[in-house]
Amino acid sequence: MKRALPMILVLLTGCDELDPFLPKIFFDTLQVEEIDFQQAKIDFVFQVDNPNPVEVGLSSFSYDLGLEGIHLLAGDNEDGFTLEAADASELRLPVDLGWKDTWDTVQATRGLDTVGFGLKGHFGFDTPLGEARLPYDEGGDFPALRTPKFRFKNLRATGLDIFTQTASLELDLGIDNEHASNLFFDRFDYGLTVDGQPLASGLVNTFEVQGAEEGDLCLPIQVNLLTAGAAIVSAITNGGALDIGLGANMDVETPFKDLSGNPVIVPLSIDEAGALNVQL
Repeated sequence: MKRALPMILVLLTGCDELDPFLPKIFFDTLQVEEIDFQQAKIDFVFQVDNPNPVEVGLSSFSYDLGLEGIHLLAGDNEDGFTLEAADASELRLPVDLGWKDTWDTVQATRGLDTVGFGLKGHFGFDTPLGEARLPYDEGGDFPALRTPKFRFKNLRATGLDIFTQTASLELDLGIDNEHASNLFFDRFDYGLTVDGQPLASGLVNTFEVQGAEEGDLCLPIQVNLLTAGAAIVSAITNGGALDIGLGANMDVETPFKDLSGNPVIVPLSIDEAGALNVQL
């Protein structure tokens, strides 16, 4: 059972007189619980200091979260919470954000890893005089994870062996990194199709894309001209257009840290399609 504040509070009516007995609220930190290219699960951690020698009940808790000055989420918690007597208690506000809806609403600036957040609301505490509401208004940096963008740039014919009836091609990919920090890619496991037919596959162990830049990745392709369709052979030998498909799975090391201080590594799958002229 919750115990009341000291009976002296019953005699206090002014806010200044009540203040020494009210809990003090301190914003501690923002902790990334889970993050990937679809969503983020973030805890806003508060320390609430109870100066009284008895437990104090938290009767209500409201919040309003915005990024870059744009409102995103608001809510109320009426479940209550009990502060330990003469001690500090940790209170966590968990927030889930879907990146698509967030970046459709908020502009994340290129060349930055974070955007500014604003978090405000109130804590309501039970007292013999009724609920005492203490406002809070905090701000800081919020992780802004954006999915790297892949695009087809060039498709080159680099060799033709008439004896083995094979052709060598190279596909240049552009990979755009909007963050300030570099992104590190590991185990880029890919498959390529031409005109919907499987053409090549491979594995690139590691590569890096500099911050706020578009990096390049070259994928080698070997084509057996004896089994390739006539349209593919014609495009390779005469410089025509090919419909290219790329599917790939990889791990991406992000600029953010987990609770142990290690870089957050996020899986990413892509499925790209486009048409390119073969450069001879």
